Amino acid sequence: MEDFLRRAAADLHIGVEQTSPTTWTLTIPGSLARVFGKETVLVTTDKQVAALDPDLQLLSPNSSLTLRLAEQLRSRGRPTHRARLEWYPDQASLLADVQEAQLIQGPSLQLSGLQQHIVLRITFRIRFEREVIEEKMVACCVDYETGQVWPTITDITNLRDQLTPLPSTGLTDEHVNVALHHARRWLERLLYPQKALHEAQLAQLLAVEKARINAFYDALEEDSGLALGAKEGESNKQYALEEERKRLLDEQEYRYALSLAAETVSVATIQTPVLHIGSKQQPHLIAISPLFEPMIQLPHCQTCGRQASLVQHKEQLVCNVCHQVLAQ
Repeated sequence: MEDFLRRAAADLHIGVEQTSPTTWTLTIPGSLARVFGKETVLVTTDKQVAALDPDLQLLSPNSSLTLRLAEQLRSRGRPTHRARLEWYPDQASLLADVQEAQLIQGPSLQLSGLQQHIVLRITFRIRFEREVIEEKMVACCVDYETGQVWPTITDITNLRDQLTPLPSTGLTDEHVNVALHHARRWLERLLYPQKALHEAQLAQLLAVEKARINAFYDALEEDSGLALGAKEGESNKQYALEEERKRLLDEQEYRYALSLAAETVSVATIQTPVLHIGSKQQPHLIAISPLFEPMIQLPHCQTCGRQASLVQHKEQLVCNVCHQVLAQ
């Protein structure tokens, strides 16, 4: 917990002074003082000491202080923890699985060995609001060195036993900012087709509702003679009907407007081994890691942007969706 406190304080620009082996004094900057309710917070990791002194806040995995610090880190998109993934795969077996699946047809495939990658793993909560609310979680890993983005499982509970502490990484704020940029760009590309589909569906429903409302009020005006201006004294009534029509149309615009929100749920830096499989000319065509979803990741075609199986054509690998040559 002390490591978490110091890293959280550094990212949030909170001053930390250790006053005893188990107590610290936090100096909260003005921008955060409103969140914490004070500019100075006394912290301890000793439950007995915290129980005896009401001025001391307990720092433990589930304490309110820890949750508040984690929430502030998430809102700023900063990693809340670091971990190393311990994974020792049967490489020959994985190569055989890839060959059997014929994900790449043509060239002879070979292993490029297991390489360690330090990635930013970020989980987003996506919320689509229309007549009904649709909420889901998505996650990705961004390679700090190359900027490569891989979709990853949202729940890594099953991998907990394989995670060990990662003491330090040597990464700067600039590394994190660049990785976050890649993650957000990935999220935009992921959500665009879904957003466009939702908006098209809502536009159709809105058009039907608008036509129904307009037809009703057009008929109402015609039946009352307002459309022809039959009576001068009916102008107020006509104005009232037009206002009511406008109000109902505005309500339908609001009803069928799509609201999309993306909230950062967790951010972590993980050192993970990645197994690469490819051809002699392109050794890194396939990336495999238990963090990925699916575990076996093919390269995305730079032309159509899709992840598809590859076919060899005249000594070149071609995307089987758009039939364009995969860039070397």
